[in-house]
Amino acid sequence: MKKTIVASALLIASMNAMAFGEAGQWSTGWGQGVSEYAAVVSNGNELYIACSDDAPVSMTLTVNGVKYGSRSKKGFDLVIDGQEIQTPYDTNSMVGENNFIYVWKKMRTAKKLQAKTSDGKTLNLPTNGAAQAIPATLESCSSEFSR
Repeated sequence: MKKTIVASALLIASMNAMAFGEAGQWSTGWGQGVSEYAAVVSNGNELYIACSDDAPVSMTLTVNGVKYGSRSKKGFDLVIDGQEIQTPYDTNSMVGENNFIYVWKKMRTAKKLQAKTSDGKTLNLPTNGAAQAIPATLESCSSEFSR
């Protein structure tokens, strides 16, 4: 019985350790050479950005556990203060690179931030803490185009 309780407690603790960010705000972290930025709405709903020196920027939107964006066949757009930017994670062209740089800068000061998925879902993302979490410069975030 004690082994079952200990095993259950360890499982719950490890699940909590895998979660990144606090609901209702932006968070930042770093691990294994990757700078991470997340706008967390709730469990299973977030915008996650990963930057590293070894790979181009990756942006993943998760809505009700379904992933969109980088490395997904499902896409998303961002709406920042009423202006829609299509596929901001698609950085393999000069236009795409410029869109990503624009989004990066605008997210830091956004009053309203939304994501719209290719299958019609809308997710209101937090803006609280964005200026503190997202660096003013793109030091470790590079586009696919500029690699």
